[in-house]
Amino acid sequence: MDYLYSKKSQIGWALYDWASSPVPTLHATFIFSVYFTTVIMPDGGSVLWAYMTGLTALLVALIAPFLGSYADSSGKFKELIVLFISIGSLATGLLWFARPEAGFISYAIIFSAISIFFLESSFVFYNALLSKMIKKDNIGALSGLAWGGGYVGAVIALAIVLAVFILPEKPIFSLDKSESEHIRATMLFAAGWALVFSLPMMIYLPSFSKQNKNQQSTFTSLKKSLVEASKIPNLIRFLFARMAYNDGLVTLFAFGGIYATKVFDFSQLEIIIFAICLNISAGLGAMIGGYIDDYIGSLKTIKLSLIGLFLCGLIAIITPYKILFWCIGISLGLFVGPIQSASRTYISLKASDVHKGGLFGLYMVSGKLTSFIGPLLYGWIVMISGHDRLGMAIILVLLTVGYFLLPPKDNNTRN
Repeated sequence: MDYLYSKKSQIGWALYDWASSPVPTLHATFIFSVYFTTVIMPDGGSVLWAYMTGLTALLVALIAPFLGSYADSSGKFKELIVLFISIGSLATGLLWFARPEAGFISYAIIFSAISIFFLESSFVFYNALLSKMIKKDNIGALSGLAWGGGYVGAVIALAIVLAVFILPEKPIFSLDKSESEHIRATMLFAAGWALVFSLPMMIYLPSFSKQNKNQQSTFTSLKKSLVEASKIPNLIRFLFARMAYNDGLVTLFAFGGIYATKVFDFSQLEIIIFAICLNISAGLGAMIGGYIDDYIGSLKTIKLSLIGLFLCGLIAIITPYKILFWCIGISLGLFVGPIQSASRTYISLKASDVHKGGLFGLYMVSGKLTSFIGPLLYGWIVMISGHDRLGMAIILVLLTVGYFLLPPKDNNTRN
């Protein structure tokens, strides 16, 4: 296998995190999701949004193994990333037309689902290329740097949105605040950001389709990936553990902004400032965690981060004080980043070169197959109890289950 150690290819690959991260941050977590649940559908919007995110995640899980195996058999990793980021960005941009009226509920839900599906699925191909970018001994650092860069990109995007669209009395381009145009325009901004900053990846990353001399059918490749996964010590156990703790992260991302609004009465401005601070801490956590990953191993990095995330999450849920929620909520990011980055590194080091796409398809399954459980439980608990705090407590349960399911040892993944 030929590794792409050139700086241009590494930068092009890493910038994809930078390009894609602002979209879910602006769309699914802090801006559009809050707009949908408080303006388009103030009654029952949280529950419907929960159903949409949960079912979309399930669809990603069902299709991801086939996507990864197709990438393995065709070698079209780059081409598939370009196709998926283009469709996902288009769907995001079309949310500009989701006016603050009940008649746009279905429109907003459909295009939100398309955006989430294609952007999430693109990471099957993107993650599979990680081991081509750098040597094993430094793979954690590159993964952490890319993931941290994604958070930094999200921070800068949020800051621009705040300064250009949200804060001004008269927004740019004479956007009509009474029609929420200043909020809807952030979706056009997110789509443009994703496409522009994906260009270095499109330019500097070569196509692998011509290099794949032993092409086979997608189903044959998928079958071999499943056999390969069963042979790797502790891999299946790790995937089950990730299935649990990633459900907790999905719920946190989907309802973090909604929770802050409902429980602590955060304004749209406070939500964005909070998101900026949270992404800064997550970016720092991912970058620092990448070097820790290379030093102590991916598994230990994940375990330590899960402990830190559980303790911070517990305080954030039980505290009645807004200022304490601010402080502890921002601290959550220090542990979220390393969990995500180290999980990607763990699989990249375990997987053989021939089955990268297929195994990252299974990795996506572990992150998506049951990820509807957290959001749906959140929605049901809130609907039954009327308390968002009780709904958010499901995150702690999922993190705990994930921790105890993790393998006991790293099994020398870098050897």
